[in-house]
Amino acid sequence: MKNLKICTAIRNKDIEDEIIKIIENEGWIHSNVNIDDIVNEHRSVNQVFIVEDNYSQILNLVEYHNSCYLNFIPTIVLSAVDSKFKDWVNEVKHPEKYFHCGLLNFRMTAPQTIRTMAALAEAHRNLVVKKYREETTAAFKRSALDFRKFLAEVLDMSLDILYAERGSIMLLNEKGNLVVEAATKKAIIGIEIPPCDNVAWTVVNTMKPIFVENIDNDPRFKKSGSGYAKDYFMSLPIFLNKKIAGVFNLSDKMVSLLFDNDDYEKANELLAVLEPYLYINKLTKYVKSLKNNVAHQ
Repeated sequence: MKNLKICTAIRNKDIEDEIIKIIENEGWIHSNVNIDDIVNEHRSVNQVFIVEDNYSQILNLVEYHNSCYLNFIPTIVLSAVDSKFKDWVNEVKHPEKYFHCGLLNFRMTAPQTIRTMAALAEAHRNLVVKKYREETTAAFKRSALDFRKFLAEVLDMSLDILYAERGSIMLLNEKGNLVVEAATKKAIIGIEIPPCDNVAWTVVNTMKPIFVENIDNDPRFKKSGSGYAKDYFMSLPIFLNKKIAGVFNLSDKMVSLLFDNDDYEKANELLAVLEPYLYINKLTKYVKSLKNNVAHQ
């Protein structure tokens, strides 16, 4: 846990200095709490927050994000003896994301407590992927082989985990065209796109992800008139047996300005869960085509 970043907000300067010294002795990185740490950076950096409970605005912002099950900002809440805010932790939605301790007593257990909270956050991240895998299996069973219905559920779950408001899943069909199989914009589902020079086909041809800050100003692509609420988005390849099978598009990110490598790694984790179902769908189509051929002979 040498790469931990510990963000503190403690009014008592002497105690904060003592805790900072403990943090530095452990080889961890120290920072004062700022909004970006809470809103965005906790997604890509292993962080633990240590916040005195009279910083209610900070804690309320942390709780706003922690109230979503998918998020986990591990937070140690410290209370002075005369604190009027000791009951704050009793109102949170997921108490396991917090550790409440007396301000003076925390110094004696600081390293162990920080390690425990960091380990809980890591376990939660693994649990989210496990739950996604289970929900994907359940969605496939519910879909009754309606693959587009299945992909719609998968897309919704993926967008939640990746903090995106809009997205689509496009798969290559037997004619070699991209077909929109699932999308938040329902009107485009079923649209077939032959090879061209747009973003999705660039991903197919290069088999590499694309991060776009503003497609209208990006020299790689013609002006698309996409109508996205925000200009930035990410498109990444979907693989099946190490061969390109389609494109996963994400746009309108809810937290930070741009999609980044952390989003890419998380998205690939989710696509790895999806791959076996793509294979089943491919086999199902193949069997169906064989039956049709036999029937017409």
